[in-house]
Amino acid sequence: MTRYDERYDEFGYEREDYDGTVQLNEYLTPREVMELLAIGKNTFYRMVQSGELPAFRVGKQWRVKRAVLEQLF
Repeated sequence: MTRYDERYDEFGYEREDYDGTVQLNEYLTPREVMELLAIGKNTFYRMVQSGELPAFRVGKQWRVKRAVLEQLF
């Protein structure tokens, strides 16, 4: 799978005019949240079910807003 974003050109090489900034995704996956908080899968879902960690579903996938996570912790 080839990754095309502002960092790479159409051939997969890093662009010369790339300024080195990384754009962070506004919504985090459960795996990203678990890595950031150093918690397990069961703890993540328990926090979501109790309302301690506000999350929402997109289809079958859970998402957490990065801003909400930063405010809580």
